[in-house]
Amino acid sequence: MLSFPDWTFLFQIALFLFLWNFLRRFLFEPNFNVLKSRDERSAGALKEASTIKAEVEAMGEQYRTRLTEARTGASQQVDLIYKEAETEAQSVIDAARTEAMIIVAQMRNNLQQEISEARRALGERTDDFSREIAQKLLGRSLT
Repeated sequence: MLSFPDWTFLFQIALFLFLWNFLRRFLFEPNFNVLKSRDERSAGALKEASTIKAEVEAMGEQYRTRLTEARTGASQQVDLIYKEAETEAQSVIDAARTEAMIIVAQMRNNLQQEISEARRALGERTDDFSREIAQKLLGRSLT
């Protein structure tokens, strides 16, 4: 006959509580910590990638703005030279037109050189940007 405070039942409860605490401390909590740190790293990497993407987009916009300003400045200088040439006497108009065309050609040549230099500089840095983004996304250096 069993009495209520059956010692085997109480022993099973104590064993269960001991096993539960042992598993919680040495199995469940370390696994939860690993999962939590993995989630934090993933979120951090995604945030860093979006920050880098925003920086790259800002640099691209800055490049386009500078290019527009350079074109506008060159266009304004050409217009100024052309207006000054119109106001001179008829005998000076031919010489002024020739000079203006030379200046325009030089400015266009300079502008083309600046544009190609800017494109080349950004082209050279594209690999660095890509490598840096990849390293930050992967969290390790690339070989």
